[in-house]
Amino acid sequence: MTLLRTQVASLALAISTALWALPSQAADVGSATKDKSQAQTNQKQQTEEAQSEENGGEMERIQVSGIRSSIKESLFLKQNATSVVDLVVADDIGKFPDENLAEALQRIPGITITRNGGEGQNILVRGLGDGYNITTLNGRKLASEFAGRDFNFDTIASELVNVLAVYKSPEARLTEGGIGAIVDIQTRKPLDMNGFTLQASAKGIHESRTGDIHPHASFIIGDQNDEGTLGALFSAVYSKKTLRADTYSADGFFDEDEGWGVDSAGVPVDTNNNGAIDEGEIYASKIPSYMYFANAQDVRERIGSTLALQWRPSDDLLLSLDGLYSRYNTDGHRYQIGFVNYDESWTPGTPLFTDASFDELGRVVKMKQTGDNTMVELLNISEPRQTDTWQLGLNAAWQPTDNWSVMADLAYSQADNKNKGDNRFIVARGFVDSIGIDYSTGNTLPDVSISPALTADQTYGAHYSYNSGTGVKDKISDLKLEASYEPDDGIISKLHFGLNYVKQSKGQDAFRSRNPSQFSRGGYYLTRDGYDFAPGQVFTQGEFELFRIPENVFVPANFDNFLEGENSVSPDPWPSFDYDALLAFYRSINSEAADASIVASQSKSGSYEVSEAVTSAFVQLTLEDELWELPYMLNLGLRGSHTQVDSSGFGYDLAKVVLDGEGQPSNNDWRQVVATQYEGSYNSLLPSINLRVNLQDDLLLRVSAAQTLSRPSLYALRTWASPDFTNRKEGLPTLSRGNPGVKAEEAYQGDVTLEWYYGDSSSLAAGVFIKDIKSFIENDENAMDVDGNRYLVSQPESGQYGAKITGYELAWQQSFEEWLPEPMDGFGIQLNYTFVDSKYDDPERLELPFVGMSENSYNAVLYYEKYGLQGRLAYNWRSKFLVDPEAWGGPAWINAYGQLDASLSYELMENLTVFMEASNLDNNRYSGYIKRPDQVNYLERFGTQIALGIRGSF
Repeated sequence: MTLLRTQVASLALAISTALWALPSQAADVGSATKDKSQAQTNQKQQTEEAQSEENGGEMERIQVSGIRSSIKESLFLKQNATSVVDLVVADDIGKFPDENLAEALQRIPGITITRNGGEGQNILVRGLGDGYNITTLNGRKLASEFAGRDFNFDTIASELVNVLAVYKSPEARLTEGGIGAIVDIQTRKPLDMNGFTLQASAKGIHESRTGDIHPHASFIIGDQNDEGTLGALFSAVYSKKTLRADTYSADGFFDEDEGWGVDSAGVPVDTNNNGAIDEGEIYASKIPSYMYFANAQDVRERIGSTLALQWRPSDDLLLSLDGLYSRYNTDGHRYQIGFVNYDESWTPGTPLFTDASFDELGRVVKMKQTGDNTMVELLNISEPRQTDTWQLGLNAAWQPTDNWSVMADLAYSQADNKNKGDNRFIVARGFVDSIGIDYSTGNTLPDVSISPALTADQTYGAHYSYNSGTGVKDKISDLKLEASYEPDDGIISKLHFGLNYVKQSKGQDAFRSRNPSQFSRGGYYLTRDGYDFAPGQVFTQGEFELFRIPENVFVPANFDNFLEGENSVSPDPWPSFDYDALLAFYRSINSEAADASIVASQSKSGSYEVSEAVTSAFVQLTLEDELWELPYMLNLGLRGSHTQVDSSGFGYDLAKVVLDGEGQPSNNDWRQVVATQYEGSYNSLLPSINLRVNLQDDLLLRVSAAQTLSRPSLYALRTWASPDFTNRKEGLPTLSRGNPGVKAEEAYQGDVTLEWYYGDSSSLAAGVFIKDIKSFIENDENAMDVDGNRYLVSQPESGQYGAKITGYELAWQQSFEEWLPEPMDGFGIQLNYTFVDSKYDDPERLELPFVGMSENSYNAVLYYEKYGLQGRLAYNWRSKFLVDPEAWGGPAWINAYGQLDASLSYELMENLTVFMEASNLDNNRYSGYIKRPDQVNYLERFGTQIALGIRGSF
């Protein structure tokens, strides 16, 4: 069976599923019910013919495949959807260099993504991320190894997916919890296929900065019986690659308006050349307090698979079993050097800079450090991820009569991030003759010259060894029972109602070193804490006293061409650590201290489990008729839910606190950490309305309005409570804690869109939207009694103020198949643009956008498909966005960023295609700044990836 026939069968069944009124899983993206207009009557006839074909009937249809077919299918589903939804379909995902789902989603209007080493990871929809979006798999809530509520889309390979549906306006039948959007990942089903199917692909991926070539392979195999009543499908994917990113990062810019001279230091420069830093010789500086250069080499390995079984024992019953599994492991190695350019009060060794130059703002832009305290920090950082994500679901769809449909669905999902303190942040201190920093050359980055360059055989002293990590386990049970009734005639075309029970338990176990500085300052902390060590292991350099680290701990540099593409002078490649050898060295000094202070142990303050049980009921009524001879469909929905929150973890035994006359504890037994548990609950009622009016057969007007919610962060629901009896407020000791009873954030939202479908693969759409968030969850302080004592308690509560998000989206998809002569008629374009603005209700809040929100973003795709040749160029761009409104020196921003990707394939024969893919062809820098664009605090170069491969069907 050819790939062509398989794709046509998939298209036919996707259309029939979209228009069939059966309330199956939330893959109901194209639910088009009966309409009184002739246009929609024709669509219904086409649907019945598609269903007839599925059951073995004959039907003549156009044979389509490739880029245009995927666009055509997505437009058909979008056109017939109840609400505002955008889609990416299988052929589009599978034939573009999308390593994961985040990168596939970024081409949808209104979606921007975050990147990890150049690879997409999380999404923002209309500027909202960080827990404001809900991710489901085949309509069921999907577990995530992310410690919060966000979903890491890099964990799932794009080849495992059939359709990605992004619901921007809610319906009552959909899982609540996404003020931003609901993203439904839909996998393939065997009865969608046309008989036996075997498709496979393999490619080698070359990364420009490492020079490595790694494999990527996938396959799909499926079959069904002759009657089309029993089918099975299995798919799998494997990939491994090394991503290299060269970065510069900085912190601490001195700005008088931002508190310089009050709560910040400044660069110390000996301008009178007396060999000391005198009063008045601390200056504002374009050169930051901390500067770091880093080479990241991250080996990423992904294994994924899906399994689906379907059985139709009778014409009115369909049973389905499907599952997904994904393992994604990364080692996250980062080799870094750093420069401390100001006086740390807690560390000996005041830097002494000379030969300073100043700019027109009075900031230091050039300086040099010499002398015995000329120190460079050598750092090894690693943040590995070892993740497993899986879901198993069972669905039964029964249609006892022509009018009634019943669906039952049961699913279990689990995600694990296996980390028991595997993160490393190791710092050693080395010494050089001079460090020159020059920001006066006009380059984006300063010129940094070290003499002599760092090598593995120099003298280094022990400073800081922090081991940490948070293991996460997320478990979700999702049970649905739904029914729908479709009258034969009348204005009511469908009544859809149901129950949904979702229980999610997400736990995290935090680990960390108890004292990472235990072996710093040449035994100062060991002596303070009562640990012995042998003399003669400490050396003195200037004002520093440090344990000398043996040479066998260090490894020579394993990279070159650092920060290629930048004109600035960067340090020569530097060595790295062997962590096991370093830990053995610490143990040789004092094994008890090393195991107690450096080896990570459980941090009970960061270990907790939050369990949410959400019981929901919904009813959704669809009305269809004509208004002024214009066919319309009106969907009215109401969803009510009860949320029960149980939070367990650890805390101090505050019931044992006994205060003396001065308000201080007179005992210590309350400090014993004990298991704690709290609970809370709240109810929500969420109405929704979706109106679709056919102004003409191919011109649609949509108006949607709804009340939505997003649930509190898991951190807000923690049990840990931290009392402070020393720093009192309003005469009371303070207590900071979570609040399992805090309610979800709620919002009102509205959408108005106009959509013109003037061709099979062409459309023009425009829409405006508003989201009015009623209030944010913020820490609130109130005096209250807790276990017999009165505290000023700081805990998450629903705040007084919210915010408004407004914007608009424009999208144009144009096939030139009927506009241009051959061979130019193979071209087509896809363009979309999104504008988003946000404004806080709080008059005292800074007029800054939401964190992560780009005001402007666009996607531009040029494709060609003809004579067995398929090619595509895609450019994704987003404007600057805020990352930290309270960074050291002012708000921190990431600059506007765009990336050019491409793919090219040629069909050698009917079932065999060779292809080439490339990502980040323009090799743009990813950079940011603090307050002023010339105060660069981040810059990353992550190179180009090129893949060559072959795919076929058998």
